[in-house]
Amino acid sequence: MLSVAAIAFFYAPGLIPMQHTNLAIGEYWRWWVVHLWVEGFFEVFATTIIARVFVRLGLIRVRSATMAVLLSTILYLSGRVLGMLHHLYFAGTTPIILVVGGTMSALELMPLVMIGFEAYDNLSMTRRTTWIQHYKWPVFFFVAAAFLNLVGAGLFGFLINPPIALYYMQGLNTTAVHAHAALFGVYGNLGLGLTLLSLRVLTVRKEWKSGVISFAFWSVNIGLMLMVLMSLLPVGLAQTWASVEHGMWYARSAEFLQSPGLEVIRWLRSIGDTIFAVGVVALGWFVIGLSTGWSIKGTRADSAVPETAEAQGQPV
Repeated sequence: MLSVAAIAFFYAPGLIPMQHTNLAIGEYWRWWVVHLWVEGFFEVFATTIIARVFVRLGLIRVRSATMAVLLSTILYLSGRVLGMLHHLYFAGTTPIILVVGGTMSALELMPLVMIGFEAYDNLSMTRRTTWIQHYKWPVFFFVAAAFLNLVGAGLFGFLINPPIALYYMQGLNTTAVHAHAALFGVYGNLGLGLTLLSLRVLTVRKEWKSGVISFAFWSVNIGLMLMVLMSLLPVGLAQTWASVEHGMWYARSAEFLQSPGLEVIRWLRSIGDTIFAVGVVALGWFVIGLSTGWSIKGTRADSAVPETAEAQGQPV
């Protein structure tokens, strides 16, 4: 609850810069909004809630979950300001500050990746267990959140976070690559996973028709990766080359971005966008079907969540 409140509260520093505030100071406070509410509170919330669910389902050990949550809390609550500093390349910040900021920011993704990897490993070993299959798709969305945390926040974050890369790449489409993959990849999948978990509890005695939800899961995640890999990343790398050769002003100019080659690459994003949108519609169709009945096969008597993982012989 504190995390949820803090996420909203940390938008307030964005109101600090005024009309005549120095740009470097204004950008500093802007990054409090963009960066700190995500990595200072939302990541702690995501890691904790996913760890709690996975422990409840017997997919990870209590010890692993506790270590991940404590590591997440230590990294975020002690290093959230330091992690934010990697954005301040433009404010005359010394290189050592950028290095410290990039290092702290890079470490922040590890706890969620740890619990996601262990959960998927244990899920693979318990595929034949009836009750865990009942929670398959909520778990898949949580595992996808952990995986895309590694890819979106980790791989694509590393792409732009080193000091020399920040100088040439920050503010181009390479930043959008990191933002799209990390924001929906982690928080989108987390939100959908929590929604489906709640719906699964509300319909705990009913068996779902999994075809539509399977299509929705793969569609939204494949669509996300296609929009990143087919459009945002190629445009960002082209802008990076232009930034190195001519300067940031040229890489962001209409003359460069509206060149014929980049126009085609930008329009290629519509492929991923369309697949993503179809997945969203399919997921909505499935949720509506839980009320109308077309998403439900029948009722079950063995579908309740076990009181403890030990009671079902699950890994602890």
